[in-house]
Amino acid sequence: MAPTAADRSGTPAIPFSAYAHLLIIYVVWGGAYLAVKICISGPAAITVPQLQSTRMWGAALLIGAVALARTRRVPHLTRRDIALCAATGLLMWVGGNGLATLASRHATSSFIVMAMGAIPLWSCLLELLIARALPARRVVLGLVLGLAGLFLVVAPTLIGTGTAIIEPGYAGLTVLFLVGAGLSWSLGTIVQRPLMKRMRPEWAATLQLLTAALVLTVVAAGEHAPLPDMPSTRQWLAFGFLIVFASVIGLTSYIRVIGAFSPVIASTFAYVNPIIGVLLGWVLLGEEIAPVSLLGLGIVLASIAIVLSGRR
Repeated sequence: MAPTAADRSGTPAIPFSAYAHLLIIYVVWGGAYLAVKICISGPAAITVPQLQSTRMWGAALLIGAVALARTRRVPHLTRRDIALCAATGLLMWVGGNGLATLASRHATSSFIVMAMGAIPLWSCLLELLIARALPARRVVLGLVLGLAGLFLVVAPTLIGTGTAIIEPGYAGLTVLFLVGAGLSWSLGTIVQRPLMKRMRPEWAATLQLLTAALVLTVVAAGEHAPLPDMPSTRQWLAFGFLIVFASVIGLTSYIRVIGAFSPVIASTFAYVNPIIGVLLGWVLLGEEIAPVSLLGLGIVLASIAIVLSGRR
């Protein structure tokens, strides 16, 4: 039998399960902000701190249980590792995911996922600033094009023509939250890279989520907001989706994707998620998107492809 391309090159073939994990990330993370919108909307809406704190506790306990079942022991951690997990947990899950969830109170889920699709551009920009390196022309083109596309995405809300996308009076604050969310998540992702070389990703994720859960529980207790009387079935399903699928399964699948694919392929979720999010928001919630925002989304996706195609 003739050898396969993988045999001739010496590189093992990518298993089918890796593609399944990639598909999970595309769909699950694309619908995460739709589930957030359902949870914090309606007469029985849960507040953002309540949602985030309970979600982080549930996800941390589930991922911790999975990690313990696989390793059969709790790893020995240095103070530096614990501090790094805590810092990145605050950046990614309190700052990044938390600010995006706050923005969801006054904006459509499709708009949120479109704006968060620019995370690879923020990451690239922060990496260049941290390394104090001059970017290649391809990267400069991608960054400029991406920022222009991001401006088009948010332009209807800033000039007052996007009232169906963001509630009147909240446009500037919502855009500020989304920019802060993208920068915070990107910085946390960059800072945590040395951590992945010293400990299993499952344990790092557990400590990150536990840190976020503790902080968000304090915030939730400080707001003194009553719990909703009777959440709807749809809200319970959305909440379960956020814990089980968006947090546990999504993060576990992402870990598998990073190990199986090149960084370029693994990063494609960032420009597939906005498409999934827009379609789900339109189909399930009837959300409308301004044509200029869709144009901006297309430009952002193209710019991310340009940036990623030049990175190794």
